[in-house]
Amino acid sequence: MKPVISVVIPVYQAQSYLTECVNSVLNQTQKDLEIILVDDGSTDDSAMLCDRYAESYDTIQVIHQTNQGLNAAWKAGVRRAGGTYVGFVDSDDFIEPQMYERLYEKALTTEADIVCCGMRHIFEDRDHEPWDDEMLFPKECYTGEELRREVYPVFLNDGSFMGRGLQPNRVSKLLKKKLVIQNMDLCDNGVTVGEDYQFSLAMFLHAEKIAILPHYFPYYYRVNKQSMTGQYDEAYMDKIIHMRHQLQRVSTYQEQASEEAYDFREQITNDFLCLCVLYLKSSVLHFKNSSYACCRTALKQICSSQEVRQALRTYRMPRLTHAERLFLFFMQHQMYACLICAVRLYFR
Repeated sequence: MKPVISVVIPVYQAQSYLTECVNSVLNQTQKDLEIILVDDGSTDDSAMLCDRYAESYDTIQVIHQTNQGLNAAWKAGVRRAGGTYVGFVDSDDFIEPQMYERLYEKALTTEADIVCCGMRHIFEDRDHEPWDDEMLFPKECYTGEELRREVYPVFLNDGSFMGRGLQPNRVSKLLKKKLVIQNMDLCDNGVTVGEDYQFSLAMFLHAEKIAILPHYFPYYYRVNKQSMTGQYDEAYMDKIIHMRHQLQRVSTYQEQASEEAYDFREQITNDFLCLCVLYLKSSVLHFKNSSYACCRTALKQICSSQEVRQALRTYRMPRLTHAERLFLFFMQHQMYACLICAVRLYFR
C-alpha cells in the first residue's frame, strides 16, 4: 500500500542518537508512513544501523551515498519518497508519537500545502532550560493572498533585531511532496548556514495555503555541546554572504515567475545585517584574551566588507532600540574600540 507520508531522515555520524530518532518515528500513531534513511557517507556505525532497520521493517528504506552534505541528503530522500506528503527528522533529534497524525489531520481539514508546528530545543548541558520556538503569526491558516498581505511583510524581518516571523526549520513542517519536488532545485547544496531558511522561503513562496498548529511542540531539537559553546568559525562571514545571495536568488526567481510577487530585498538585508552583528559579537568574545590589534583586525574584516557596508547604508529597521542603533553606528563608522567595549560590557 502506498504510504501517505514519507519521513526523510538524513544521517551522518549519528550512531549515538539514531536509534532514539528512528524509534520515535516508528512509534507514530499515524501508521501509513514510510521512513527513508539517507546515509550521507557516515564513517561510524550509522550505516550499519540503517541497514539493520531496513532488514527489520518493510516500511524503512536506506540510501547510501558519498558525503555530499545535508541539502543533498534530504533531496535524495525526497526523490525516493512515495508518499503524498513529506516530513523531515534530523538523526540526532526525536518526535512525539502523535506529531504526524496531528499534522496530517490539519492538512486534510485545511487542504494546506504546508502545515507547521513548533519545536522544543533541549540541551545536553542540564544547566540550560529547554525553550520553545514556533511561527509568530496570529492565524492558523493563510491563503496565498493572505500570505502576501499579512505574513510576507514580517516574514524574514519585522523591523526589529532578528525579528523573524518565519520559524524556518524544515523538520517542523509537513509538506505536499509535489511542492517540494517542484521547488527543491532552488535550494543550493553549497549553503551551510541557513540551509532551512532557503528551504522554507522557496516552499512558502510557491504554496497556495499554509496552516499552523499553534502552541504545539512535538519536535525535540537536540542542542549539542559543540553548538552551545558557539564554536568560532573564521569562514562564517563568507557563509552568511552566500546565504544572503541565495535568499535573494530565491526571491528573484519568484518575482520573475509571478506578477503578484513580494519584494523581500529589504528584509533579506535586515536579516543579513543582524547575523553580521552576532558574528561581530562572537569575534570580540573569541579574541577577548588576545591583543587589541588582533581583535581590531578581525572586526575590520567584518565592517569593511563590501556586503556589510552596503547593508549598513540601506537597512531599514524602525523597531531597533537606541542601543542597537548606536551599535550599528559604531559599525558604520568603524569605531572598533567602541564596538569592543560595547560587547564586553553587555556580554560579559
